[in-house]
Amino acid sequence: MFELAPVAVTAKAEGVTHPNEAPDSKNRRAMRGASMRVWPLVGREAELQEITSAFADGRAAGVVIAGEAGVGRTRLVREALSVLSSDGHRTVWAAATNATSSIPFGAAAVLLPPDWHSHGDRLAALTMITSQVREWAGQARVVIGIDDAHLLDDGSAAALLHLAHQRLAFLVISVRRRERVRDAVSALWEEGLVHRIELAPLPDDVVDVLLDRVLAGPLEGFSRRRIRRVASGNPMLLRELLREASGRGTLAREHGVWRFAGRFRPDGRIRDIVLGRLATADPDTRLVLDLLACGEPLSLTTVVRLAGQHAIETAESSGMAVIEHSGARVLLRLAHPLYGEVLQDAMPVSRSMRLGRWLAEIKLTLPMRRHDDALRVALLQARAQEVIRPEIVRLGAQQAMDRGDLETAERLARMVCTAQPGAEADGLLADILVFRGNFQGAQHLSASRGSDPVRWAITRAMCAYWGEGDAVQADEILDSAATEPNGDLAVGTRAWLLLFDARCASALALACGVLASDTASQQAAVWAAGAGAAAAGFLGLADEAERLGQRGVALADAAQPDLPWAPVQVDLGRWLSLLALGEAARACRLADHNYQTALDAHKPVVAAFWAGCRGVALLTQGHPGEAGESLREAITALDGNDIFRLTRCFHTALAAATALGGDSARARAWLDRAGNLPGPAHRLFAPWFHLWEAWTTASAGDTTAAAAICRKAAHIAKETDLPAVEAAARYDTTRLGGRGEHSRLVQLADQLATPLTIALASAATGIHTGHGDPLTEAAEAFAALGHDLLAAEALTAADRAYRHNGQRARAPVISERAVRLRARCPDATTPLLTHEPLATVLTRREREVAVLAAQHSSRHIAQRLGLSVTTVNNYLAKAYAKLGISRRAQLADLLDREQPH
Repeated sequence: MFELAPVAVTAKAEGVTHPNEAPDSKNRRAMRGASMRVWPLVGREAELQEITSAFADGRAAGVVIAGEAGVGRTRLVREALSVLSSDGHRTVWAAATNATSSIPFGAAAVLLPPDWHSHGDRLAALTMITSQVREWAGQARVVIGIDDAHLLDDGSAAALLHLAHQRLAFLVISVRRRERVRDAVSALWEEGLVHRIELAPLPDDVVDVLLDRVLAGPLEGFSRRRIRRVASGNPMLLRELLREASGRGTLAREHGVWRFAGRFRPDGRIRDIVLGRLATADPDTRLVLDLLACGEPLSLTTVVRLAGQHAIETAESSGMAVIEHSGARVLLRLAHPLYGEVLQDAMPVSRSMRLGRWLAEIKLTLPMRRHDDALRVALLQARAQEVIRPEIVRLGAQQAMDRGDLETAERLARMVCTAQPGAEADGLLADILVFRGNFQGAQHLSASRGSDPVRWAITRAMCAYWGEGDAVQADEILDSAATEPNGDLAVGTRAWLLLFDARCASALALACGVLASDTASQQAAVWAAGAGAAAAGFLGLADEAERLGQRGVALADAAQPDLPWAPVQVDLGRWLSLLALGEAARACRLADHNYQTALDAHKPVVAAFWAGCRGVALLTQGHPGEAGESLREAITALDGNDIFRLTRCFHTALAAATALGGDSARARAWLDRAGNLPGPAHRLFAPWFHLWEAWTTASAGDTTAAAAICRKAAHIAKETDLPAVEAAARYDTTRLGGRGEHSRLVQLADQLATPLTIALASAATGIHTGHGDPLTEAAEAFAALGHDLLAAEALTAADRAYRHNGQRARAPVISERAVRLRARCPDATTPLLTHEPLATVLTRREREVAVLAAQHSSRHIAQRLGLSVTTVNNYLAKAYAKLGISRRAQLADLLDREQPH
């Protein structure tokens, strides 16, 4: 199969470059070039096998491949001929076209001798074709491929039928479904001469394979769904879509992740194909199609009122529209998503506005029973550029926010503010702006306050805390609102703010108080359960975190569909608690489940948020490559929608993932970007931020400074009463060569008694004492929790300990297990995994200098580590003596040999 070369791409991250990036124009030229090449044949293995089996069987005179335009008929015919040709059979290719359809034997001319002329004698031409193919068949079995047989002229069609009757050749024919064919062609399958294969669109998993091979890089999840939907399994449409979208910049690579942004505006071949099918449509039929482009799906009764029954029947018979049933409703929609894109792009603005108004006015006279009816009618009013019913547009904005389409929600809310200004409209827009992270805009709107003091108090408190980092003012605002009617909402909000401000004990107490109240509203209880579960997790209270998390799940389920964000709010709390408690595998599964659920529900912002959470969990597990892909996807897709103010968290985690992958310079660039993001950082995540910074520092070779940063993280965690995080920070200090953390880790293990803290203390004991058994026990616990990297490090250290202590009988088994665990983390590089001889014979500072000396001068090392050049050379001399080498080249060879493979 033909393998496409990687496509050059452009990155838009300031200060972050990628080795295969190129200017934007080059990016587009490369994508166009890739789109024009022959793609790998995937997803047609069964059909290809069917063709070759029919050939080998010998009972059929051939096969006919029927399918829609662009579905891959031609490619399959060519591939079949290529396979049979490689087996030594003679193959002939013929293609019917509109031009040859009016020429006698035009398509079959390849079956005639080059210097032969019929002089208008059709029988003579047929006889000569028969003679020529019989002559070929005397040397090898003949296979004739005929593309687009629905365009064959009468003579060529008759010749093929004759060859099939005589079994002189094996025919591999393609025809376009629903096209009229010559009688001689249809006789091939009607008389049972050939085997017919119906070529269906490619399934989603095969489209994914094509996307991954052509794009040569990760594709953001919601963009993947959009491309799948638009292409609908049609390889030609997929190829043209990628070519045109990249050429227009609709498909672009940001931060190493491909993203399909904005509305796709078809051009070129796709547009020509669709408009070509519309060329013969009468005005009434075109009206039906334009109405569907503006607001599909539409009820059949609505379209009948505007266009008439006959026009609907014509649109359906043309294959451009289809009728479907949804419960008791009969709906009409376009037969392919691309039709709507092309029709909208070709429609004059005035016509689009007029049709939008017609549809909106009709729908406003009907009952709105479906959950998204208000949103549909609101979007029609937006198309008409006229607010007919402000309350419907306001409800539509709320529904758009509920489904996570925050950009649409803001657009509709601003329309309401213009058409019917007031506190209610301002309140909705403020809520949306808070979700998007635009706290300045929300704060400006909150000046009106309106008739709902609790709602506005919550808005002002969130702006104060997340917009300005003023926890004191946020507390005061919410305290004053707690005594108002519906004040429990202010209390539930305060539980979340206390959590993110690292006051977990207070957050847990407040949350439990709300949940104990018989009068608490559903929303207040949901907020309390999510915040309480997270707070308990950070405090190391595993049982309480689990209990509150399950209580939240039950509350969120009961609150559906009235509180569509409830599952996200509860599961955010559960995910944070799992992460804090060290349940890395469960945290990753929870994030991935919510990511897939959001994709299925067409909630792109929610999906992007969970992609980031999944990335953090993957980083915790020790999979920096996968973590980096998920985190870059989140950062790219969340642009302008910083829900829960976690973008900084994702940036910093990405720096650590990049550092663990061995790219120090790019890791530092991501860390710098995180520091330049607007707004304050959550105090809750401060220890994690420092830990991720430490690994970025360590990747540059300065493990001494990295260990000091980890100690700082542990101190912050202890001061803010985050014992579970403190334990992780102290163990990271140990992983980076720091000493003196063992005793405190044992205390924390006794205090918390969670599986992770017990394992951390055991591993630290093994490293401290040099004994292998505690490390082996810790590795088992790490692996069970999903901490693959920690488990691999612990077993690698255990292997060294057993060998050093003379317990060589155990070492081979442990070494083999360590290799298997390291294979789960192929992208990760840490001091405990690499340079094993250095770890056993050199001091920590000697090891740091030796690792850097393999690639850098003594002066460079001195500047990086804050030492004098003389001191660096002294450390290097000691390392050479212990390792039995005498120069840097030997050191570099040694380090290269000791890298895990």
